[in-house]
Amino acid sequence: MKPKSRRAKRQQFAPWNRAWWSTRHQAKKARLAAMPRARRVWRRVGIGFTWMLALLAVTMVVTVYAFYKVTDVPSPDALRRDQIAIITYADGTEIGRIGAVNRIDVDLDQVPDSLKWAVLSTEDRDFYTNPGFSATSTVRAAWSTLTGGERQGGSGVTQQYVKNAYLNSDQSLTRKLRELAISVKLDRDYSKDQILEWYLNTVYFGRGAYGVQAAAQAYFGVGVDALSVEQSAVLAALLKAPSYYDPAVNLPEAQSRWRIVLDGMVETKHLDAATSAAAQYPGTLPLDPTGGLGITGPNGYLVAQIKAELAANGIDESQINRNGLRITTTIEKPAQDAAIAAVQEVLSGEPDYLRQALVAISPATGGVVAYYGGADGNNFDYAQSMQQPGSSFKPFVLATALTQNLAGGSPDGKSYNLQSVFDGSSPRVIDGQEVNNSGGESCGNCSLATAMTRSVNTVYYDLASRVGPANVAAMAHTLGIEKTDATGAPTLQTNGTTDARIGIGGYEVRTVDMASAYATVAAGGVLRTPHFVATVTDASGAVVFQHADNAAQVLDPKVANDVAVSMRPIASYSNDALAGGRQSAAKTGTVGIENSNDNSDSWMTGFTPQVSVAVWTGRDTNDPTYNSKGQPLYGSMLSGQTWKRFLDAYLADAAKEPIPSAAQVGAAAAPSETPTSTAPTTGAPPATTAAPTTAAPTTAAPTTAAPTPTPTPTPTPTPTPTPTPTPTPTSTPTPASSATAVLPALTPTA
Repeated sequence: MKPKSRRAKRQQFAPWNRAWWSTRHQAKKARLAAMPRARRVWRRVGIGFTWMLALLAVTMVVTVYAFYKVTDVPSPDALRRDQIAIITYADGTEIGRIGAVNRIDVDLDQVPDSLKWAVLSTEDRDFYTNPGFSATSTVRAAWSTLTGGERQGGSGVTQQYVKNAYLNSDQSLTRKLRELAISVKLDRDYSKDQILEWYLNTVYFGRGAYGVQAAAQAYFGVGVDALSVEQSAVLAALLKAPSYYDPAVNLPEAQSRWRIVLDGMVETKHLDAATSAAAQYPGTLPLDPTGGLGITGPNGYLVAQIKAELAANGIDESQINRNGLRITTTIEKPAQDAAIAAVQEVLSGEPDYLRQALVAISPATGGVVAYYGGADGNNFDYAQSMQQPGSSFKPFVLATALTQNLAGGSPDGKSYNLQSVFDGSSPRVIDGQEVNNSGGESCGNCSLATAMTRSVNTVYYDLASRVGPANVAAMAHTLGIEKTDATGAPTLQTNGTTDARIGIGGYEVRTVDMASAYATVAAGGVLRTPHFVATVTDASGAVVFQHADNAAQVLDPKVANDVAVSMRPIASYSNDALAGGRQSAAKTGTVGIENSNDNSDSWMTGFTPQVSVAVWTGRDTNDPTYNSKGQPLYGSMLSGQTWKRFLDAYLADAAKEPIPSAAQVGAAAAPSETPTSTAPTTGAPPATTAAPTTAAPTTAAPTTAAPTPTPTPTPTPTPTPTPTPTPTPTSTPTPASSATAVLPALTPTA
């Protein structure tokens, strides 16, 4: 047979040859039929996924090209200037202005190579070769956004500059595509050195500093051209998160990030390994006493709280400082003025070492209406420090017992209400611990209502044991006491255990949390997260953020009613009654020092229907606190006076709303036992409630001995009581969390 020509062969196997297609199709069917079913299924999945990726790639290319064609890129010289932020009271009155831009532009040739490559080695190693963006990082970020995964940045230096100068921090796909288009156009129209210069002159380094020149001055007090390699690495390390990696705020993490920068410079061959290994972390300047802000004094602490709250809601410090935001707070000017005046007037003439914190919260909104964390506003915020609350914690024990009553009873099989009678004698041994009352106070048959007024420790220690210490902790958390401190450690426990000392305030809390928890009771059991920011608008007036009410009914209204009933007589009983007969619900608290008649911390916490207020008085150490007359401090003294002075001034023109007077749980009547004795008038309230006599630590963070329960002043019938406390040491306040004293590992009953 004559061989087929090349043309015939091409026609035989050409795509349009039906016979060729038929033969190929039959062969494919035979191969598929021979495959196991599982392999055929996975083959279909693979084909489908391949087509999906191809479609995504085509869509991305088309979309990017469309954005590229329609996106207009203004000249960098025509971009808007950064604007300051204005913070106002709730009524719009200005508190102050922050974020005045600290920026001094420099030419790129003034920037040392060490700083250029410290930045590029960390932020964008391919800057000088890429087309304005990192393809792999951008695709990864886009895919994550499309699939609903974690939103990612994936931006190089050019993209970061575009985001800061032209766009915002929104993580939407549309913003990312615009960023990509503008980056490509900038890379096409300008040199790499010009783009790097713009970036280095505008990027935020923290401390209000924009650009490398301002950053060099803010952190090292020198011009950018004088920076060493080590100093350059410090600045480059800040770029990921300026506030977090500021060495004055978080030194260990700052040093760790600094080492990553140096390693990156070694990897890109811009620093030799020996120089990197020998490098020492350089010293930096302390934070500006004004924090770089225009708000000083007591109101300075508001700024820190506002910035933290906005950051938690996606508005970072850079946006606050750049975008001309108008931040309307929940702080009421009359309340803030009254708070500052109350503290200053009460502490005037008192020992210089005394410190106070005051937080006032609206039960109706959860908004903080007044906040005082210290005098200077830029050092230590005492409203955020952890301190033992003493007997001001007893209402949470009562709330636990009453809640269990409504649910069918406590772990011991009994149901308690305000008229439930306890042995209030002293001393008593409870859970193996000797518990004492103050100054010989004894109440053989003492109702819970009377024990609250007279602050009988043996009753509320016993009640905490019966209802379950862990249940009391859970109740406190439910009402508004934070579950963790600033370090992330659990609160209201030691090594996972809560014992009955919680009944008399043996575990540490913050002033702001006590005000919040009492506000929940004042609101009839409705919890609202305390907050400082009401609304935020940008320079054009558009709303950027608005607080959403997150009210939740966490406590039965009957229980909230009865807890308020139990605290109704206390302000009057402690000589801190509000002016004009205004009713309140309050509780004092005092923290004693072991083996002495002295006290370290004292509290007054309470509310009217309009506002919940917590006041703490103490010092920076565990040492005793005295007033100007040399008398040991108790809750009803300076703390009570500040509490009363604030409320009298703030509510001077407000309606006198009633506090509940009739109990509702367990068909109990209103407390019938009204103290007939006159509270002491000598200026020194009665002795604190004695604590268990177990050994107590003498340092802020004991490792062996356990502190005794926190006492609370309780007026005795005699006008001149003699304090004989066996108090508990409290730890030195720290911004994050002071050390919680180690308590004996008593097993909770529930």
